[in-house]
Amino acid sequence: MRLSLEPGVTLEPGRATALVAPAGFVVDLLVQPEVGRFSTLYLYGVSSRVLFRLPRRGPNFGVQSCMTVHQLLSSLREAYQTIVVVEYDDDVFSALEGNDRDVIAAVGGALRDLARTSTVLLYAPRADRGLRNLLRAVGQVVWRYDERPKTPALSARPVQRTLDEATWAGSS
Repeated sequence: MRLSLEPGVTLEPGRATALVAPAGFVVDLLVQPEVGRFSTLYLYGVSSRVLFRLPRRGPNFGVQSCMTVHQLLSSLREAYQTIVVVEYDDDVFSALEGNDRDVIAAVGGALRDLARTSTVLLYAPRADRGLRNLLRAVGQVVWRYDERPKTPALSARPVQRTLDEATWAGSS
């Protein structure tokens, strides 16, 4: 079972994928018709940036809140679904901020183990230090940005100026 995240990027069993992008990319993935045909588990922490945006949830779509890293580890070890999406939550992963190698290794190992039989997506809206440490455990990382940086607006003033107009002469 393969899911297309974007042209040239697929999600498939055998490799965990991390997606650092705005929530709309995950919503677009989860509303694909292919997702509704398979058993899907969505794991999130205290709150979700994605779930409230979904237009519908099918009968094969399970949702589970994991308030601690230990609950997340337990859920990852017990997961049997074809597709598993883990939404990175700063509050849940706060233990990873201190570079706790045991916790990082345990979560990374659980993601790798689950990826052998399931399509695993680790989603985050931005990369902090805890997520960057988890990225070592996944097989593929996709970085997406919603918008390009805004270009400065062109001024209506003339391009060529004198020193007085540039306000350099008046400052001393």
